Amino acid sequence: MNYIFVDFEMETIDRCFKAERKLSRMEIIEIGAVMLNDAHEEISSFKRYVKPEYIDHISHKISELTGINDETLRGKNHSSKEIAEFAQWCNSFGSDIKVFAWSESDLKQLTGEINLKNIPMTEELERVIECWGDLQLEFDTSLYSDRQTSLTNALASLGIAFEGQAHDALNDSRNTARLYVEMVTSEDYRRDVEFIKSCIYDENRSSGVTLGDLFDFSKLFQSA
Repeated sequence: MNYIFVDFEMETIDRCFKAERKLSRMEIIEIGAVMLNDAHEEISSFKRYVKPEYIDHISHKISELTGINDETLRGKNHSSKEIAEFAQWCNSFGSDIKVFAWSESDLKQLTGEINLKNIPMTEELERVIECWGDLQLEFDTSLYSDRQTSLTNALASLGIAFEGQAHDALNDSRNTARLYVEMVTSEDYRRDVEFIKSCIYDENRSSGVTLGDLFDFSKLFQSA
């Protein structure tokens, strides 16, 4: 099996497109993804800038956050082409795949944009959607957290520094992959999970335990 970690950078559709915003409030402006094999080795990567169809200009806020501006997207393909090529890439090393993103927003964006632009649902694209998982939800559920943990904080809680510039789609997906590998291979992570379980189910405890009690977040990395 191959494991794919994906991240989308997005911008809000202009307000004048009222009907379009009912189907999808945002458009993808960058796709980043990495693929790991069964040995958790990176075997391929995917990075594409995407030209939006319902956005005249990239906002200053998004440009500051992502480094993407109007010039970056000049001459790039629309999402209908890039989503199809992303799906082909996901299946290029075999159809036995598992796809992960950090949070549910990326899958919602993908399906919303497919509906908005009538992007053909190929067998490859359908497989990507069917194999999609939310790693943020898995992380929070495993640690019995009722809050959505940011990727940077999740890494920091395991003593891992975010590598590269945040809000770059390829960097975000690669760091998501690093966290996944830690979750499935680290004895420390498994011990933390078991410790949290024992704390929660210890009937002798008079109060609940939070992630803040169990991890020291005072030295979170400031780079992301």
